[in-house]
Amino acid sequence: MLHLLVLIAVFSTLLLLHASFRLYRIIAAERPEWIPVGQPSARFYAGIPRILMANVQFQVLKVAFSSRARQLTTHSAARHVRHMRLALPLGAAAFYMAVFASS
Repeated sequence: MLHLLVLIAVFSTLLLLHASFRLYRIIAAERPEWIPVGQPSARFYAGIPRILMANVQFQVLKVAFSSRARQLTTHSAARHVRHMRLALPLGAAAFYMAVFASS
């Protein structure tokens, strides 16, 4: 049972990352004003892609879980939003159940 929960959590994490990267590209192309363009203050973020920054990922999650997602016109945007809305709670539940089952 524990192995199945860990497998579900890992698969959900990969699905969530894939969908968030794809949705970021769609948002950047269609509605770039939804993701603020700001320079990171830390040197840690120098040279890495914007999608890997925590604030940008949070903005993509905000769009995916809000009604603004319906304003995106690309058909694949709806699919990626659905994947994110499914993978985040499913993965979190599987992860917490695996942690409590192992202790």
